[in-house]
Amino acid sequence: MIAAGVFFALLVASLLLNSHYQPSNEVEAYKKFLREHGEKLELSEVLAAPVPAASNSVAAVEEAFRMFVPGDTKIPDAMKMVAPGKALIGWQQPDARGSDFTNSWEEFSIYIDASLPAIEQLHQVLDKPKLDFNLDYKKGASLPLPHLGQIKRATQILQSVVVSDLHDGNLGETATNILTILALVQKNSAEGLLISHLVRLAMTTIAITPTWELLQATNVTEAQLAAVQSGWEQMDFFGDATNAFVVERAWMTGEIQKLRAMSHDDLAAAISMGSLGSSGSSGGWDWEALTEKPRMAIGEFMWRSSWSYADELRTLKGEGIILDALRAMRTNQSQNFRVDFDAMKSRMSTLGITNVGAAFFKKLNIPNLGELFGNWDMSSPVRKTIRMETARRMVVTALALKRFQLQHRKLPATLNDLVPEFLSSVPIDPNDGNPLRYHANSDGTYLLYSVGEDGRDDGGDPTVPTTTEASLYWQNDRARDWVWPQPASAAEIQTYYDEQAKNPSEAGRK
Repeated sequence: MIAAGVFFALLVASLLLNSHYQPSNEVEAYKKFLREHGEKLELSEVLAAPVPAASNSVAAVEEAFRMFVPGDTKIPDAMKMVAPGKALIGWQQPDARGSDFTNSWEEFSIYIDASLPAIEQLHQVLDKPKLDFNLDYKKGASLPLPHLGQIKRATQILQSVVVSDLHDGNLGETATNILTILALVQKNSAEGLLISHLVRLAMTTIAITPTWELLQATNVTEAQLAAVQSGWEQMDFFGDATNAFVVERAWMTGEIQKLRAMSHDDLAAAISMGSLGSSGSSGGWDWEALTEKPRMAIGEFMWRSSWSYADELRTLKGEGIILDALRAMRTNQSQNFRVDFDAMKSRMSTLGITNVGAAFFKKLNIPNLGELFGNWDMSSPVRKTIRMETARRMVVTALALKRFQLQHRKLPATLNDLVPEFLSSVPIDPNDGNPLRYHANSDGTYLLYSVGEDGRDDGGDPTVPTTTEASLYWQNDRARDWVWPQPASAAEIQTYYDEQAKNPSEAGRK
């Protein structure tokens, strides 16, 4: 009875707080402001128009998914970092070795041959302008996305095919297979989900590997390199990210509104409310057990009538800040994307939108239902997009350098020599706003690098500080500079594998 009395008093207090601090008017006022500035906030307004079947390659792509042989995907080591700034050439190795297999190339070719009919089917993505999987966004969080795993697997298989073909000296379909990976990314960019954008970034990371491996081939032609370079130049990661956040904003606010209007039972089913605050008590005069239902009721009431509006406003303003930054980057208002990113983070940290009475209620173990929607760093996709744009510019530059070398039998003295025949302009490093660093070496190799996420030029030093994790990934976020890998020597490769044998736990991280 005492517990019931206390919680009755709390419920009355919550009613009073809510009636005094109702933030719904602030949400509506901010929406009005956004619409007056041309922003579209409803899901129906921001989704791309349905793609006509004649322009959509989805039927061919889904048929290719069905044609792939079931089982684990075999991905041979390729562009594998074995020393700071150095990578082994996968197709030159004596065997096809992956993280969980070692086959002769003849054995590996059996796996590749089984995939070729599906690969031929997948090439049809090049023939049509769009790839649209016809998602039903109205399903919200229950929307199934099986195609994301399938399309990423297709990308990995394409990578494996390229490495196998390069080993066999067969460059006939190599450029086509790389361009198919890029087309799977670019032509699906209207799919406005953040998870889809992140998967597309992961697929593009995969595409770097076969591109690098192609650059190491001695029989590659300038025409093949030009085709691949054109494919990379067409990638628009900031446009992709902008669309994803526009749709995410409409989707998230729509989900909050939908949940707020649900009945108690439907809301409980949607977010598993019944599991919140469960004490697991064996009974008796236990505070947690006695007050569980009142605490749940107060939490639900506060979220519906007050806290959900703060969640909605936070989503609108937070994602608006992100969109401002992405649009500035895409239109090249600033060449230094790191400055834009840091300013975006600073603005987000000072939003100052809090749930009325949340701290007080938290001490009493009153659940905040908004926490069930996730509390992840929304700036993370922006950071990954900047990283991928940096990689894209370095890939394009490396392709242009190789084309120049094939034509002139030497490397250019500066990147300015690539303009305008091989590049429209000297690529800018998004991390500091200056041109990418380049230096031709006397032995026919070169140093090409970005200053990396710290924005400091360390002279092309690919190492990480000794106090941090010693991952060899060329775009490690802690690396002093992001150095475009050069081929490793046989001795460097052997040393790497010897160290792996001594310490297998380190192998996976590197």
